[in-house]
Amino acid sequence: MAPPAPGPRPLVSLGDHWYAWTEDLPAGAQLRVHAGEQPDGRLHLDALEYEGEVTAALLRRLPVGRIEAAVNALAHAAGAGPRWRAEAKVPAHLRDAAVRGYPDEFYEVVARAYRSLSALSARPVGELAEANDVPVTTAQRWVKEARARGLLPPGRRGKAG
Repeated sequence: MAPPAPGPRPLVSLGDHWYAWTEDLPAGAQLRVHAGEQPDGRLHLDALEYEGEVTAALLRRLPVGRIEAAVNALAHAAGAGPRWRAEAKVPAHLRDAAVRGYPDEFYEVVARAYRSLSALSARPVGELAEANDVPVTTAQRWVKEARARGLLPPGRRGKAG
């Protein structure tokens, strides 16, 4: 059996980090959102424009989390390709020279790669592991240590970044 035909996309890129959200809006209403990259490396909504009657019920119904997730997914799809693997690769001289533990510079590179991958992928640790040919548990340990050293913000359950 063939998969169902995809319906209209709820998020459309308008360029310059602006997006139109088309789902769950009253007839004739338009919602545009702007997303900017934040220090955690992910895109977060930082502005919105709404054309239509604004009510408290409408504001409660706006799926801000879904919109933000869709923005990051769209950015990931647009940015997918070999470039991210090169950026996520930890230089060999930092990995191989460590006699007992890795130097601070190693964890700075891990943190920078993780932040970049967080903006592009829903599974940044997995992508970091693949780019460096290590098990996911190793990449998890690297990220955990980068957090412990204050190079990354505390993790939030269910959120990459």
